[in-house]
Amino acid sequence: MNKGESLYQSLPKSTSDKLGATAVKEFVNGFIRPTSNVDKVLGQMKPVYVDRANIFVKEEDKKEIKKKIKNKKDGKLTAKEKRRLKVYDIPKSAHQYRLFEPLAELWQGYMDKLLLQGTANFEQKLIKADFHGAHFTVVQSTNPSYVGSSGIVVQETLSMFKLITKDNKLKQIPKNSSIFTVHIKSSKDYTIYGQQFVARPSERAAKKFKPKPSIDL
Repeated sequence: MNKGESLYQSLPKSTSDKLGATAVKEFVNGFIRPTSNVDKVLGQMKPVYVDRANIFVKEEDKKEIKKKIKNKKDGKLTAKEKRRLKVYDIPKSAHQYRLFEPLAELWQGYMDKLLLQGTANFEQKLIKADFHGAHFTVVQSTNPSYVGSSGIVVQETLSMFKLITKDNKLKQIPKNSSIFTVHIKSSKDYTIYGQQFVARPSERAAKKFKPKPSIDL
């Protein structure tokens, strides 16, 4: 190659005189095997972004492609996909109190270990504890039908506790409008003000709780 010789060649005149998808197809068709399908080849090509004035794919499509690639690399499901697949739903066949009794026993053992560390700061440890397996009873609520509901906590979300009752019913109790008692066999019952627990379990474990008044329901 001579010094200063251009690496680029101008497009064939027949192609440069045309615009749009037809020109692209004709140009690509000159570089593929005769047996190949030009539409299939174009479909498998990755978009090339020249600049903002000459974009072959819309900007919003570019963002969507990047998002899909990132999720595929991470191997994570999006929140929408989780809802569609019902990842967090407890199947009807599992709405049986006896299935969660071993979990309740484990939780009581968890509390016993916390009590062995001393009772001085037990309340502070309790409000940051994992409640899956705890036995909750609703003592006050803005919805009278929830009052008296009692069962094992099988799931905790940002805004509610899900309890499985002894009659094998799954009840979803809103935190913000309810007051609960939690039973600890080796100690006593403690009152849980739901409105102060409106947080995801993982966030609550790291949250700094400040004393604040609770509104009487």
